[in-house]
Amino acid sequence: MQDARVKIIGKLKEDLKANFIEALDCNNLNNNELILLCDYSEFVIPIGYCFTEIIRQNGSVFSAKIILRNVSQQLFFPLEEIPHGWKTVCKYEFVEGAIPNEVQELPILGGWTHFDRYLIFK
Repeated sequence: MQDARVKIIGKLKEDLKANFIEALDCNNLNNNELILLCDYSEFVIPIGYCFTEIIRQNGSVFSAKIILRNVSQQLFFPLEEIPHGWKTVCKYEFVEGAIPNEVQELPILGGWTHFDRYLIFK
């Protein structure tokens, strides 16, 4: 598989997490896990895929180790992968412990509406 990329547009609003408890196994998130909204994917990305870089909007890059743990979408059912061409809601594990500030500072969103900031996981 070529290096996959996914555009992360924000963190899921807390009051919406209950809708995804089964699909994303997010009842009790660890301190190194987040539920993030992803824009349309140009790639098929299987659960377990490990991203090794975060690209900021300005193009600067820093290293990270982020594992895709669970995938769902607006109808709350689980998927085995991020499908090509889909917007998704995903659970990510930040393996090195602390979640980077750039990720923590993403906006909290209730859906795939207008967004000003994003990151790319690669």
